[in-house]
Amino acid sequence: MKHIVLIKLKERTRTNQEAVASILKKMTVDTIPYVHSFFVGEDFLDSRRSYDVLLEVTLDKKDLEKYANDPFHTAIKKEFAPYMDHSVTIDVD
Repeated sequence: MKHIVLIKLKERTRTNQEAVASILKKMTVDTIPYVHSFFVGEDFLDSRRSYDVLLEVTLDKKDLEKYANDPFHTAIKKEFAPYMDHSVTIDVD
C-alpha cells in the first residue's frame, strides 16, 4: 500500500521546502526497516492548488498503525512541524 502525505508550509520558500524535504529524507528503510520505500518530492509549479512537499511511503497495510506510532517517525514529525501549516493524507492499495 501507499501512504501519501502532502504538506503545505506556513511560508513557502525554496529554503523551507528543502529543509522539510531534508528532514523527511532521514526516514529510510534503515531507520524504519518494515517500510519498503520512501519518496520525498518538492513542488516546482507553485500554483494556487499546489502543496509544497510530498512524502510517499510504501509499506504493508498491516504495518500502517505501527508506522504511525513509530518513535523515529514521531520524532521526524515534530522536527518539521514548525514549518508546516497543515497536511493531507491518503492511503491506497
